[in-house]
Amino acid sequence: MTKTLLILTAVILFIPNLLDINLFKEKVFNQKEQFDVGLGRLNSLPKLSEYIDSLARESKVKAGSFAYVSQISNVVRRRFFHGYSHFSLNENWIAAVSGKLIEQGLGTKVQPGTILNNPNAACSQQAIVMMALLRNKNIPYRHLGFDHHYALDVLIAKKWYFFDPNMEPVMTQQDRSEDHWKYQGDSLKQYYKSWPAAHVNLIFGNNRAPLKGAINEVPAPNARLYQATAGVLSKTIWILPLLLLYLHSRRKSAASIPGGNLATA
Repeated sequence: MTKTLLILTAVILFIPNLLDINLFKEKVFNQKEQFDVGLGRLNSLPKLSEYIDSLARESKVKAGSFAYVSQISNVVRRRFFHGYSHFSLNENWIAAVSGKLIEQGLGTKVQPGTILNNPNAACSQQAIVMMALLRNKNIPYRHLGFDHHYALDVLIAKKWYFFDPNMEPVMTQQDRSEDHWKYQGDSLKQYYKSWPAAHVNLIFGNNRAPLKGAINEVPAPNARLYQATAGVLSKTIWILPLLLLYLHSRRKSAASIPGGNLATA
C-alpha cells in the first residue's frame, strides 16, 4: 500500500510539468495597441537588449541618451499588449496553483525572463522589463507607484524623466522632465488622451503624488524569491516520494535479513 501511494504521489506531482495550461484567463490583443507580434521572438533580455542596440546603431543614437531610453520604452511597448501574464502549469505549477487558490500575485510573473515568455504584460511587468534593460546598461531609474498604475523615472544627464511603456503617453522630452510635471499625477493626465478619462482619473487619482522607489532597486524581491523557489520545486518535488520509497525499500530489505537491522562489529 505504501509503495503504491508513494508512486501515485510522484506521478501526481510530476504530471503538471507536462501540461501547458493556464489557470488564469489571459487577456487577448484588442487590436488597438501598438503591439508587434513579430517581436515575440525577443523572448530573453539579451535578445531584447541586442535588438534595441541594433536600432540605436542604425539611427546613430548614443547609449544613455534621452533618445536611447525612449527607444527602450518604445520597444517594450511594442513587445507587449496590456494584461497581466501568469505562469502556466508546465512553467511553474506551484506558483500557478498558489496564485489561483491563495492570492493571484503569487502566480503573476515578476521576473523579466519569465515575463518575456508571454506576449502580454501589465504596467508593472512592462516596467520591470524596462528596469532590467536599464540596469544592464547602467542607466539609473526608480519606479513610480500611483493609485492604480506603475511607471518609472529615468535619470538622464542629471535630470529625472517620466516613462510609461505600458500606456505610453504622448509627451515631449520637456513634458517628461521632473521640472515640468513636478511629480503630480494630475499633471500627467493631459498626455493620455487616447485613454478614457475615467480610466486615467482612476489610475492617477486626484491631487496625488506617486510613491518613488529606491534608485536602481530590483523590484518585488520577495515575490522573485518565492517564484524562483517554487519553480525549482515544481520541477523536482516529484522526486521526494520516490526517494522515500527507496529508503522504505532499503529498511524493509534490511529488516528481512536475519541480523540485518543490528549493528555489526
